Amino acid sequence: MKPWTILSSKQVMRDRFMGLRTDRCVRDDGHVVEAYHVIELTDWVTVIPITDAGNLVLVGEYRHAADVMTLGLPGGVSDPGEHDWAVVGARELSEETGYTAREMHHVGTCYPNPATQNNKLHYFLALGCTRTAEQSLDPNEQIEVLEMPYEEFLNYGALPVQHALHAAALFYAEHFLATHPDLRP
Repeated sequence: MKPWTILSSKQVMRDRFMGLRTDRCVRDDGHVVEAYHVIELTDWVTVIPITDAGNLVLVGEYRHAADVMTLGLPGGVSDPGEHDWAVVGARELSEETGYTAREMHHVGTCYPNPATQNNKLHYFLALGCTRTAEQSLDPNEQIEVLEMPYEEFLNYGALPVQHALHAAALFYAEHFLATHPDLRP
């Protein structure tokens, strides 16, 4: 197999962080894919913030698309021109929780859904987290902050609502901690 060749592309919608385009493509076997929709998104960052006491700093928030309350990890999108993912992660951690980290470790990068989206998600383990400020939320954000022992959060499947990308964060964090046992909470 080879990548598809784009015969034509139409931008259906575009705003600051998201776009939707429809491509007409041809596969290497000659089959024409008449309409393939691609969601164009800004790259994301998710932070796994841990205090020196071994607690994970979590955010509780309402997720409108699924109409559910979630308990998960802080994170967000890069602002225009931002490409240093550790800096983006530290900014999102501070804005959403008021916490800052002593150390940031990149633990993985993945495509959240490469079948329909073109963006990447960058994961950072933030160690030595302490509350240093008040939250600085975006107008549409409403976030409750709490701490939970890291070991307790590892039983993520027991939560009533799980976020697949936060489950992946635990995978990346655990893989990193397995090779850096001195950093395990």
